[in-house]
Amino acid sequence: MFKHKNALAALMAVVMLFSLTACGKKAEQAPAETPAQTEQPAEKPAESDLTEWEQSSGIYNTDETDEELYQKALEEGATVTLYSISSRCTKVADAFMAKYPGIECVPFDISTNELLEKVTREYDAGAPTADVVHIKDQDGSMYNEYVQGGKFYNFQPADIFDHIDPSYTATATPLYIELTQLFYNTEAYPDGSPITNIWQLTEPQWKGKIMMQNPLDNLSWGSWITGFCVGEEPDRLAEAYKNCYGEDLVLSDGCENAGYEFLKRLHANEPIFTSSSDEIAEAVGTPGQSDPPVGFCASSKLRKAEENGWVFAPVNLEPDTGIPAVNTLYIVEGTPHPAAAKLLVRFMMGGIDGDTSGYKPFNTLGGWPVRDDIEPAEGSVDYSEINVAPFDANEIYVNYNTVRDFWQMLG
Repeated sequence: MFKHKNALAALMAVVMLFSLTACGKKAEQAPAETPAQTEQPAEKPAESDLTEWEQSSGIYNTDETDEELYQKALEEGATVTLYSISSRCTKVADAFMAKYPGIECVPFDISTNELLEKVTREYDAGAPTADVVHIKDQDGSMYNEYVQGGKFYNFQPADIFDHIDPSYTATATPLYIELTQLFYNTEAYPDGSPITNIWQLTEPQWKGKIMMQNPLDNLSWGSWITGFCVGEEPDRLAEAYKNCYGEDLVLSDGCENAGYEFLKRLHANEPIFTSSSDEIAEAVGTPGQSDPPVGFCASSKLRKAEENGWVFAPVNLEPDTGIPAVNTLYIVEGTPHPAAAKLLVRFMMGGIDGDTSGYKPFNTLGGWPVRDDIEPAEGSVDYSEINVAPFDANEIYVNYNTVRDFWQMLG
């Protein structure tokens, strides 16, 4: 669990003892504008304010070409280390070394918690090993604690970022998008999904037949449930309820908005918790079932369907299936290989010279490019056609503990 979770938890625990009813109403609504919600990435500091490493590394220079960075990388040590949450990092490293001979790329496939523990320990010891970090920032921790804390830098090359929606770049260097989607068994339901509106999951016939991971055990899922309760999403949920049942949603006592009400009803329907999306995909997609469950799991499981024989498909729920999971890239402060790190980030993002071999391993079914000039994998549904909740990582950061504690209090 990240530092802000611990710091906020103590405060929230006290507040909730006095304010949360059975439905978990927050004691106070966060101010309409808080520093974490409105703060944007800092512009380049004045030259006199730069640290020695920031000056020597040129970390704020985003106009260098690939060739310029390649030559600098060869001069600074000819190596670059990548910490990644994806096993596909090995393919990235091989492709990078093929394109840039003379530079060794060393990849490490590490789980999220292990990655952060390792990179933080090394950084605090004054011996950073990683040059580039590939991770997700669903809850705003990476920006608020690592970027703002001076451990990570968002390197945002101007030529590449011209092709990315600014809504994804305010606090991060985005790589690609995944989703948590609801899946159903296409063999059992050949005429289409039995659920089209998210509120149907709260109906009695689906009690004990909804699979997901436990938000109390997983940061991504904690962020996912938080997304239902913040920003525009509660209004979208209320509208979806009226579209489904023809009447306005009535909130339970203490439920602050439609997001909390949805979570309360979902929890009451006794979802089945598992430890991984693979387990959910298998349980939902195994053929030969007469009454299979439905389940929320990572969209990336679509690329494993054929090899596993799963017969399932995602549902484009109304109003959506939650917040996107945006994969992000960072350069570690103090790296002795800043040019190679910049070059690797550019390479992984698809470059600008028509060679997208560095991005290819991530451009698979169930993932979507953030760049408007890279086509998604064959068979992908156009991202613009999918219902996705509005996403502000800083809103998740501010409200994460409130919503997580609310879920915990439901029993």
